[in-house]
Amino acid sequence: MRDRLGKLFLAALTIGVLTAGARLGNLNEPTAGFLYLLAVLFLAMWGGLLVGAVASLLATAAYNVFFFPPLYTLSIADPSNWVALTTFLVTSVVVSRLVVRAREQAHEAEQRRREVEALAADRERFMEERAHLQALRESDELKTSLLRAVSHDLQTPLTAIGLHIEALRREAAGKAELAETTAAIAGEAARLRRRIDNLLTMARLDAGRAAPRPEPTSPADLFRAAGENLPLVSASREVTIHVDDDCPDVQVDPTLVVEVIVNLIENAHRAAPAGTAIELVARRHPTDADRVCLEVRDRGPGSPALPNAAVDSAARAAPSPSASAEEATSDVPRRGLGLEIARSLAKASQGSLELVARPGGGTVARLDLPAARLPAAEAS
Repeated sequence: MRDRLGKLFLAALTIGVLTAGARLGNLNEPTAGFLYLLAVLFLAMWGGLLVGAVASLLATAAYNVFFFPPLYTLSIADPSNWVALTTFLVTSVVVSRLVVRAREQAHEAEQRRREVEALAADRERFMEERAHLQALRESDELKTSLLRAVSHDLQTPLTAIGLHIEALRREAAGKAELAETTAAIAGEAARLRRRIDNLLTMARLDAGRAAPRPEPTSPADLFRAAGENLPLVSASREVTIHVDDDCPDVQVDPTLVVEVIVNLIENAHRAAPAGTAIELVARRHPTDADRVCLEVRDRGPGSPALPNAAVDSAARAAPSPSASAEEATSDVPRRGLGLEIARSLAKASQGSLELVARPGGGTVARLDLPAARLPAAEAS
């Protein structure tokens, strides 16, 4: 409202200044009329229809008072001047309306142009994103196909290796050194077979052809199942299991999480010196009641080459009373494929994985998983 009043005041001031200038310049009636008409046009373009209409009325009044006899009155002596004034008023109002309408159309056209440009940009961005998604989809399909082909090609030699291992075992009867070598070969063959199975599982999950089937599962059962998958580790090293009394079950697909724990135990077994124990610990998350921490602790050399980062950049911080805040990140060439598989399977289980240095030496691999929700009856 204040802005509109200001524009009307400036319109009146403009007409007044123009009138004073025309009188001081002794301009004749036609010249003054053209100046008034130009002033009305510019005021209409600047202030809109209302300002143009008011300027037209003020210009008509000033034109009559100061340029048509008798001067300085609103009366008109010559009837023909009525025609001139009326024509001036109608012309100024119509032209003001046309100017305002033209300006509005120009504004609408500019707005439509911007909308069209925005739509064109959105369409181009959509096409780029679609092409990117298509490329990712094709890449995932290629990766899945490649993994299937590689695993299929590896299954045949693994089967042959298994047959030769059985033959070696028969020959190794009573030969301690050969039996030890045969057991080592069998262990590595089993580990390679697990890696292939894990890669296939990851490929199916990434491609959406398989989905986790979470169910309430006891952490102790997960630890025992992982130990059963690693008979050589259990036979050659002490593996202890501790589950806090207040630790809830986890809501996970047990098949996936067992594979995560198996890979973490294998990493700990390779890193820890002989004669040291691997500890499997389950506890309630210290800051989040809806999470559970499963830990694999060893007394190996730690991770000096991988300081100050989390394995999973999206991992939730889970401060532990038995582990420092120093973290390490996933590095496939240095840490091995097992840790990368564990990270991917943990993510598929709505969890996260991090490595932290253990006080006194060694590493804690901490798996953060969702806790199982108690039924309403039990919770109450």
